[in-house]
Amino acid sequence: MKNFLEALNRPANAYRRQSRAVAWLFVAATIIIVTVLDPILHYFSNPGYHADLFHIFRTALWGIAGYLLISCILWLICKCFGSKTALSVYINTWGISFFPNIICSFIVAVTEAYFYVFWNSVLWSMVLSIVFVGILIWKIILYIIFLKETAALQGGKLAGAFLVNAAMIAFLTAFNGYIGLKTPII
Repeated sequence: MKNFLEALNRPANAYRRQSRAVAWLFVAATIIIVTVLDPILHYFSNPGYHADLFHIFRTALWGIAGYLLISCILWLICKCFGSKTALSVYINTWGISFFPNIICSFIVAVTEAYFYVFWNSVLWSMVLSIVFVGILIWKIILYIIFLKETAALQGGKLAGAFLVNAAMIAFLTAFNGYIGLKTPII
Protein backbone atom coordinates (compact mmCIF):
# COMPACT_ATOMS: atom_id res chain seq x y z
CA MET A 1 0.00 0.00 0.00
CA LYS A 2 2.91 2.31 0.75
CA ASN A 3 4.30 1.93 -2.79
CA PHE A 4 0.84 2.49 -4.27
CA LEU A 5 0.38 5.74 -2.34
CA GLU A 6 3.90 6.83 -3.22
CA ALA A 7 3.13 6.34 -6.93
CA LEU A 8 0.08 8.58 -6.56
CA ASN A 9 1.49 11.24 -4.24
CA ARG A 10 5.21 11.27 -5.05
CA PRO A 11 5.65 9.78 -8.53
CA ALA A 12 9.22 11.07 -8.82
CA ASN A 13 10.18 8.92 -5.82
CA ALA A 14 8.31 5.93 -7.28
CA TYR A 15 10.21 6.35 -10.57
CA ARG A 16 13.53 6.63 -8.73
CA ARG A 17 12.77 3.54 -6.62
CA GLN A 18 11.53 1.73 -9.74
CA SER A 19 8.31 0.51 -8.11
CA ARG A 20 7.92 -2.43 -10.50
CA ALA A 21 4.97 -4.07 -8.70
CA VAL A 22 2.93 -0.86 -8.75
CA ALA A 23 3.77 -0.23 -12.40
CA TRP A 24 2.64 -3.68 -13.48
CA LEU A 25 -0.44 -3.51 -11.24
CA PHE A 26 -1.50 -0.27 -12.97
CA VAL A 27 -0.86 -1.74 -16.42
CA ALA A 28 -2.77 -4.94 -15.59
CA ALA A 29 -5.70 -2.95 -14.15
CA THR A 30 -5.88 -0.81 -17.29
CA ILE A 31 -5.81 -3.85 -19.57
CA ILE A 32 -8.48 -5.64 -17.51
CA ILE A 33 -10.77 -2.62 -17.54
CA VAL A 34 -10.36 -2.07 -21.29
CA THR A 35 -10.63 -5.72 -22.33
CA VAL A 36 -12.77 -7.47 -19.67
CA LEU A 37 -14.83 -4.91 -17.74
CA ASP A 38 -16.01 -3.12 -20.88
CA PRO A 39 -17.70 -6.24 -22.38
CA ILE A 40 -19.15 -7.15 -18.97
CA LEU A 41 -20.74 -3.70 -18.62
CA HIS A 42 -22.09 -3.92 -22.17
CA TYR A 43 -23.58 -7.33 -21.36
CA PHE A 44 -25.43 -6.02 -18.29
CA SER A 45 -26.59 -2.84 -20.01
CA ASN A 46 -27.75 -4.69 -23.14
CA PRO A 47 -29.03 -8.24 -22.53
CA GLY A 48 -28.73 -9.03 -26.26
CA TYR A 49 -25.00 -8.26 -26.24
CA HIS A 50 -22.75 -11.23 -26.94
CA ALA A 51 -19.20 -11.05 -25.57
CA ASP A 52 -16.61 -12.41 -27.97
CA LEU A 53 -13.97 -14.19 -25.86
CA PHE A 54 -11.53 -14.29 -28.77
CA HIS A 55 -11.81 -10.51 -29.13
CA ILE A 56 -11.25 -10.07 -25.38
CA PHE A 57 -8.16 -12.28 -25.45
CA ARG A 58 -6.81 -10.66 -28.62
CA THR A 59 -7.24 -7.10 -27.31
CA ALA A 60 -5.60 -8.08 -24.01
CA LEU A 61 -2.59 -9.37 -25.94
CA TRP A 62 -2.58 -6.19 -28.04
CA GLY A 63 -2.66 -4.18 -24.80
CA ILE A 64 0.41 -5.97 -23.45
CA ALA A 65 2.17 -5.63 -26.81
CA GLY A 66 1.26 -1.92 -26.93
CA TYR A 67 2.69 -1.35 -23.47
CA LEU A 68 5.94 -3.12 -24.37
CA LEU A 69 6.12 -1.25 -27.67
CA ILE A 70 5.69 2.20 -26.09
CA SER A 71 8.29 1.32 -23.45
CA CYS A 72 10.75 0.34 -26.20
CA ILE A 73 10.00 3.47 -28.22
CA LEU A 74 10.43 5.70 -25.15
CA TRP A 75 13.75 3.99 -24.44
CA LEU A 76 15.00 4.28 -28.02
CA ILE A 77 14.06 7.96 -28.39
CA CYS A 78 15.45 8.87 -24.98
CA LYS A 79 18.64 6.96 -25.80
CA CYS A 80 18.98 9.09 -28.94
CA PHE A 81 18.74 12.14 -26.68
CA GLY A 82 21.47 10.85 -24.35
CA SER A 83 19.73 8.71 -21.75
CA LYS A 84 21.86 5.95 -20.27
CA THR A 85 18.96 4.10 -18.60
CA ALA A 86 18.46 0.43 -19.50
CA LEU A 87 15.40 -0.75 -21.45
CA SER A 88 14.27 -2.96 -18.55
CA VAL A 89 13.91 0.13 -16.35
CA TYR A 90 11.58 1.73 -18.91
CA ILE A 91 9.50 -1.44 -19.14
CA ASN A 92 9.27 -1.76 -15.37
CA THR A 93 8.55 1.89 -14.54
CA TRP A 94 6.48 3.45 -17.35
CA GLY A 95 3.39 1.79 -15.84
CA ILE A 96 3.65 4.07 -12.80
CA SER A 97 2.14 6.75 -15.05
CA PHE A 98 -0.94 4.56 -15.69
CA PHE A 99 -3.23 5.58 -12.83
CA PRO A 100 -4.83 8.28 -15.04
CA ASN A 101 -5.28 5.55 -17.68
CA ILE A 102 -7.17 3.43 -15.14
CA ILE A 103 -9.55 6.27 -14.34
CA CYS A 104 -10.03 7.16 -18.01
CA SER A 105 -10.60 3.51 -18.99
CA PHE A 106 -13.21 3.07 -16.27
CA ILE A 107 -15.06 6.26 -17.19
CA VAL A 108 -15.07 5.36 -20.90
CA ALA A 109 -16.31 1.82 -20.18
CA VAL A 110 -19.14 3.04 -17.93
CA THR A 111 -20.25 5.92 -20.12
CA GLU A 112 -20.27 3.81 -23.29
CA ALA A 113 -22.23 0.98 -21.68
CA TYR A 114 -24.72 3.29 -19.98
CA PHE A 115 -24.63 6.20 -22.42
CA TYR A 116 -28.37 6.78 -22.13
CA VAL A 117 -27.83 8.07 -18.58
CA PHE A 118 -25.45 10.76 -19.89
CA TRP A 119 -27.26 11.48 -23.17
CA ASN A 120 -28.21 15.15 -23.66
CA SER A 121 -27.07 16.12 -20.17
CA VAL A 122 -25.20 19.40 -20.10
CA LEU A 123 -24.10 18.81 -16.52
CA TRP A 124 -22.60 15.37 -17.23
CA SER A 125 -20.97 16.70 -20.40
CA MET A 126 -19.28 19.48 -18.45
CA VAL A 127 -18.21 17.18 -15.61
CA LEU A 128 -16.78 14.53 -17.94
CA SER A 129 -15.01 17.17 -20.06
CA ILE A 130 -13.36 18.61 -16.97
CA VAL A 131 -12.40 15.13 -15.75
CA PHE A 132 -10.86 14.16 -19.11
CA VAL A 133 -8.89 17.42 -19.37
CA GLY A 134 -7.66 16.90 -15.80
CA ILE A 135 -6.64 13.31 -16.60
CA LEU A 136 -4.79 14.48 -19.72
CA ILE A 137 -2.90 17.15 -17.77
CA TRP A 138 -2.09 14.62 -15.01
CA LYS A 139 -0.74 12.14 -17.60
CA ILE A 140 1.42 14.83 -19.21
CA ILE A 141 2.88 15.78 -15.82
CA LEU A 142 3.64 12.11 -15.08
CA TYR A 143 5.21 11.80 -18.53
CA ILE A 144 7.52 14.76 -17.89
CA ILE A 145 8.47 13.42 -14.45
CA PHE A 146 9.17 10.05 -16.08
CA LEU A 147 11.49 11.62 -18.66
CA LYS A 148 13.26 13.63 -15.99
CA GLU A 149 13.62 10.88 -13.36
CA THR A 150 13.88 7.65 -15.35
CA ALA A 151 15.54 8.86 -18.54
CA ALA A 152 17.61 11.42 -16.60
CA LEU A 153 17.14 14.07 -19.28
CA GLN A 154 17.20 17.82 -18.68
CA GLY A 155 16.92 21.07 -20.58
CA GLY A 156 16.86 20.93 -24.37
CA LYS A 157 17.30 17.15 -24.41
CA LEU A 158 14.23 16.77 -22.20
CA ALA A 159 12.20 19.09 -24.46
CA GLY A 160 13.36 17.28 -27.62
CA ALA A 161 12.61 13.84 -26.22
CA PHE A 162 9.24 15.12 -24.99
CA LEU A 163 8.22 16.35 -28.45
CA VAL A 164 9.44 13.31 -30.39
CA ASN A 165 7.90 10.88 -27.89
CA ALA A 166 4.66 12.88 -27.90
CA ALA A 167 4.43 12.41 -31.68
CA MET A 168 4.99 8.67 -31.27
CA ILE A 169 2.40 8.50 -28.49
CA ALA A 170 -0.14 10.24 -30.75
CA PHE A 171 0.58 7.71 -33.50
CA LEU A 172 0.31 4.75 -31.11
CA THR A 173 -2.92 6.14 -29.66
CA ALA A 174 -4.43 6.14 -33.14
CA PHE A 175 -3.10 2.62 -33.74
CA ASN A 176 -4.56 1.40 -30.41
CA GLY A 177 -7.95 2.70 -31.54
CA TYR A 178 -7.55 0.97 -34.90
CA ILE A 179 -6.91 -2.42 -33.30
CA GLY A 180 -9.92 -2.08 -31.01
CA LEU A 181 -8.61 -0.65 -27.74
CA LYS A 182 -11.04 2.13 -26.84
CA THR A 183 -8.67 3.57 -24.28
CA PRO A 184 -5.02 3.41 -25.38
CA ILE A 185 -2.69 1.36 -23.25
CA ILE A 186 0.30 3.66 -23.63
